[in-house]
Amino acid sequence: MDDYVPFCGTPPLPSELWSRWTLDPVLLGVLALGLAAILWTTRGVARRQPLLGWALVAVLFVSPICAASMALFSARVAQHLLLTLVAAPLLAPLLKDKAPPPALAAVVFAALFWFWHVPGPYALTLQSDLAYWSMHVSVVGAAVVLWASFRGWVASGPFATALAAAGTGAQMTLLAVLLIVSDKLWHPWHELTTLPYGLDAMGDQALAGAFMWVGGGLFFMALIAGLALRLFGADGRAAGTKA
Repeated sequence: MDDYVPFCGTPPLPSELWSRWTLDPVLLGVLALGLAAILWTTRGVARRQPLLGWALVAVLFVSPICAASMALFSARVAQHLLLTLVAAPLLAPLLKDKAPPPALAAVVFAALFWFWHVPGPYALTLQSDLAYWSMHVSVVGAAVVLWASFRGWVASGPFATALAAAGTGAQMTLLAVLLIVSDKLWHPWHELTTLPYGLDAMGDQALAGAFMWVGGGLFFMALIAGLALRLFGADGRAAGTKA
C-alpha cells in the first residue's frame, strides 16, 4: 500500500493547488451518466434543482477542492458539508415520493456520517479507492434520502420532520464539538500535510469542527425555524378560517 496514490492525488502544495483538477475518465463518465439520467427523467422546471445539484457535485470532485481535501481535513469536511447540505437537497426531488420516514432517514444518515469521520474508517478512504467511494456514495446517498424524506413528510408529519432535523443538527454539532475540544489528532495523515497552508494539524482539525458546527448546527436550526413558522402559520390560518 506504500505506493498507493489516493483518488484525489497526493496532498498538494499551495502553489500547485489550482492546477490540480481531477480529470479521471471513470469519474467523468459517471458524471456524464448522471447528467444523462437527470435529463432523461425530468422535464422543464423540475430539472433546475437536480441540474444545480449535479453541477455542484461535479465541481466538488473535479475541481482543486478534491486535491485540497488531501491536504486539509477542514477542506474534506467543507466538501462533505456542501455535498450533504447543498447538493443533496437539490438532488432530493429525483426520488419523488419514495423516501422513508424522517426518523429512519436521520438515523441512517447519522450512523454513516459518524462512521466515515472517525479515525479508522477515515484512514481507509486514504488507502483505497473502494473505501473512498464507499464513503461518498453512502454518505451523499443517505443525505439525498434524508432531504427527500423531509420534503415528502413535511406536510403530513411536520413534527416528525422537525424532530428528525433537530436530531440531525444535534449529532453534527456533537461531532463538531468533539473535533474542536479533542486534545488528540484524529487523523494522523494530516499531521504534516497542513503545514504548507500555515496550519498545524490540530488547528486544521478544530477548523473542520467549526465548519461542521456552523454548517450543521446552525443550518438545521434555520431549517427547524422555517418548519415552525410553516406549522404555526398553518395553525393560524386554520384558526382564522374557523372563526
